[in-house]
Amino acid sequence: MKKSSLFFVLLCLFQISKLGFCLAGSVHTANNNENKRHRFISVTDFGAVCDGKIDDTQAFLKAWEAVCNGVSDKSFLVPLGKTCMLKPLKFAGPCKSSSITFVIRGNLVAPGYTWDVGNFPEWISFDSINGLVVKGGGVKGGGTLDSRGSVWWGSGHAQDKDRPTAMHFNNCNGLRMYNLQHLNSPRNHIGLTGSKNISISGLNLTAPGDSPNTDGIDISKCVGVDIRDSVISTGDDCIAINSGSSYINITGLFCGPGHGISVGSLGKNGEFATVEEVRVKNCTLSNTTNGVRIKTYQNGLGYARKISFEDIRMVDSKNPIIIEQNYINRGKIEEVSFENSNYQNRGGKNRFYKTESGNGRGVKVSDVRYSRIYGSSASDEAVTFNCNADLGCEDIVMDHVNIVSAKAGQGVSASCTNVRGSYFYSPINCIKKH
Repeated sequence: MKKSSLFFVLLCLFQISKLGFCLAGSVHTANNNENKRHRFISVTDFGAVCDGKIDDTQAFLKAWEAVCNGVSDKSFLVPLGKTCMLKPLKFAGPCKSSSITFVIRGNLVAPGYTWDVGNFPEWISFDSINGLVVKGGGVKGGGTLDSRGSVWWGSGHAQDKDRPTAMHFNNCNGLRMYNLQHLNSPRNHIGLTGSKNISISGLNLTAPGDSPNTDGIDISKCVGVDIRDSVISTGDDCIAINSGSSYINITGLFCGPGHGISVGSLGKNGEFATVEEVRVKNCTLSNTTNGVRIKTYQNGLGYARKISFEDIRMVDSKNPIIIEQNYINRGKIEEVSFENSNYQNRGGKNRFYKTESGNGRGVKVSDVRYSRIYGSSASDEAVTFNCNADLGCEDIVMDHVNIVSAKAGQGVSASCTNVRGSYFYSPINCIKKH
């Protein structure tokens, strides 16, 4: 080989090796910059063992203190492949950082025993933390919370007050939560109170269909909640929207088993209750005790208004569409049925009554629209509007509501009491047009 050719080959090899060194250096620099940007603070750096048996509570609280008191944005990390056992604990703010990310790539489990709910009404709670992001492992897996609720479901904890909420967020404006799996809450899985501008997606909440009052998501005194693309299969309401809540959007939810999607109960013990601007769209409710319902107590005050249910598919729902304005709960576990009602009798623990002359009280129900509701009913009555004699239910609209019986060859009916509104292209209806 000529010297000039050899020199050219050596020069090329040198340039290639230099390029590789530069690329490697660039990748190394990029990784360092990425770590600097995210700055994960792992619970294992604070002594968490995360073997699923040893109590890791104190390590979590120390890691939280480091994140919350940091001056720059940091991420709290539960590492992939770890299972951390936690006793009841609270992550409290306010924090110095404007945004904190709580990353659960591993798994969290509750103790396998009960505790004093009077002192610890929640398993995991977040309080007064703005800009909080709670997310699971996503495509990498992990992000599972197991509340071990079965130890709470026995007769010794029959009352709701005797069982804790699994995860609760209070005064957490701008909350973002996604890609979490949550199993077997003692009571409701997720509670949201006193917060604004919440976004939730990609949740999978699961508990046995007969587990007591294991609601998926309970919303109270919140403004601006968006829940999307999630699966909730529990023993009570998939989502319950309670007093003080407005501008609630629920889209792409699969619900079942459970008690459906509920507005209420509202007005318990004569309280003034309000819910408005609720939109439920593109949801499937399968084998649920109820479908979409609004329930208010007889002696309450306030209103439920500007509510729409659109593009809802029912699969063997027992009571697909319900407004119950005379709700009286006489059972230990809330459940919609019609025992001792003066217009129907189906049996059940809770009782609904139509007031004959009214008592001058009630939660006003108005401006409710049902659009493109279809599918099958497991009961003979697909639509039930039982409204108060004094107030009635006003501006109730049924637009393309077509529900058939889940039983071959049978029909379904609708029942209306003290209802005013209109219907369009709805074979199943009982509303008198005004």
